[in-house]
Amino acid sequence: MNQNDSAGQSGGTAEVELADPWVLAAKVDAADLHDLSLVLSAVGIDHQLDRRSGVITVRRSRSERAMFELRTFREENHNWPPPDVLPPPFVRTGSLPTLLMFVSLILFHAITGSWLSDNPWFQAGAVSSQAILEQSQWWRLLTALTLHADQGHLVGNCVIGGVMVHLLCKTIGSGTAWLAMLLSACLANYLNIALRVDSHYSVGFSTAVFAAIGIFCGRQLLGGSLIRQLIVPIGAGVGLLAMLGSGNEGGRTDLGAHLFGLICGLACGLLLQRAGLDEQGDRSNLQKTLFAAALVLITVCWLLAIGAAGPQEFRKYL
Repeated sequence: MNQNDSAGQSGGTAEVELADPWVLAAKVDAADLHDLSLVLSAVGIDHQLDRRSGVITVRRSRSERAMFELRTFREENHNWPPPDVLPPPFVRTGSLPTLLMFVSLILFHAITGSWLSDNPWFQAGAVSSQAILEQSQWWRLLTALTLHADQGHLVGNCVIGGVMVHLLCKTIGSGTAWLAMLLSACLANYLNIALRVDSHYSVGFSTAVFAAIGIFCGRQLLGGSLIRQLIVPIGAGVGLLAMLGSGNEGGRTDLGAHLFGLICGLACGLLLQRAGLDEQGDRSNLQKTLFAAALVLITVCWLLAIGAAGPQEFRKYL
């Protein structure tokens, strides 16, 4: 009886093999066999694997469905996993340019001294609405950034301003940061006097610091995580205002310059971000060229200021 049953079962298996044989469904890399096997198992298709050759076989009656499922799986996962989306690069440039600039500000203050009515440096280089608007002494828009009313004014700009400028340089590159910051601050100084009806005088690097804060903010306006990324620049701005005060101190500093510095920086940051220039910080030669341009711009402006005032006024300082 058992022998007859065995013979019957063997004959039945042979008949199934002849009627519905195993056929090739796919030939893949051995590393993909496991995933494709899971696909076929999920839809209930019996299959066999040959791990050495990477072959998957199925019954002929299910071969069309099996190949459809495998083809669909491959198409849906063609680009999986997706490539990593990296955040904008945090450019790791050296801190030497920023250090050089702020050391220069300190040494320059040691030469010029504090604000005095008869000090030729302030007479020639301070923002003066009359001299700029009526006499076209545009260089004052920049030379004023290098002058400081007193040591407290200088310390405030160097401490908080140094941190902000250093971070900006490491984010978009030293050359881009310094040139963009100076140009934004110059525009801010111009707007601050052009929109006034009274005469105005001011000095100080704080306008450029607020421009740096604005550039930081402007770069983030079109991106995500806005609030988190603005904490540092906005906090720096509040801290600088607390140290410098927000009103006119003897006509030397004012809120208008700070406000316009922030606004012009915002616009500059947006332009840099839209043009992709804020992502060029890892191009060393470009950054060196832009930083050199910033130095040349400062030097030329002071040469024009000294020339207009008369070099003899500065002989005791030089």
